[in-house]
Amino acid sequence: MDMNAIGKVVNVLGHSRNTIAVTGAGISTEAGIPDFRGKDGIYTKLGENRVMNIINIHAFNQNPAEFYDFHRKYFSFPPVEPSKAHKILSEMEKKGRLKGIVTQNIDGLHEKAGSKKVIAIHGTSNRYICMNTGCQALYNQDYVDNYPAAVPLCEKCEGVLKPDVVLFGENIKDYSQAQEMITSAQVLLVIGSSLTVYPLAGFVKEFSTFYQDLIIINKGRTQLDHAALVKIDGGNTGDTLEEINRQMDLRGF
Repeated sequence: MDMNAIGKVVNVLGHSRNTIAVTGAGISTEAGIPDFRGKDGIYTKLGENRVMNIINIHAFNQNPAEFYDFHRKYFSFPPVEPSKAHKILSEMEKKGRLKGIVTQNIDGLHEKAGSKKVIAIHGTSNRYICMNTGCQALYNQDYVDNYPAAVPLCEKCEGVLKPDVVLFGENIKDYSQAQEMITSAQVLLVIGSSLTVYPLAGFVKEFSTFYQDLIIINKGRTQLDHAALVKIDGGNTGDTLEEINRQMDLRGF
């Protein structure tokens, strides 16, 4: 663990009145969630074109049965608990060291760990929404798991249910709120993201254009390493955040 880098991060966070975290797949792999774009992920194994041809909104609308068959085969995972990193971020929020989180992840682990102010721009995988625009009722995973047909329907209007996640061809959720939270931060703490997926990467780039207090904790390079005040590469993210939080306690921040 690079204690010099840790010390710099502690000092910057300790003097920040508005620290925002941006999180990607790297924070959830430590909880047991597969990285879809990693070496063993479905994008690598099946090819990006095949995956994108199915998990897009047009394919869903045309053939929801094929979508659900693919979804159940490749996107259904056993329940997991939040990682140490998720729990530390929740603790940092409780102590006033973190004002909010913008996440690319759809696993809901930040909320499960206790974080309150979370913007999940790609949605939440264990929630389903009725596609009838006049209804849009929400359902949980149990309802869909126990539904007797391949394509779950709304019990109120019989509209088709869709996972409440952003498919290719759809706009991200809470675009303006996410952009505002990131670009108005005093310090931006990027965790477990290579910053290649837009528009989120664009929000972080916009922040880095005007401010210097960008901190990146990620295994491997990111698109904005050159703009970071501190970059911590490698190691366990949870251990790194735990040490940062511990040092802030010791220094009275």
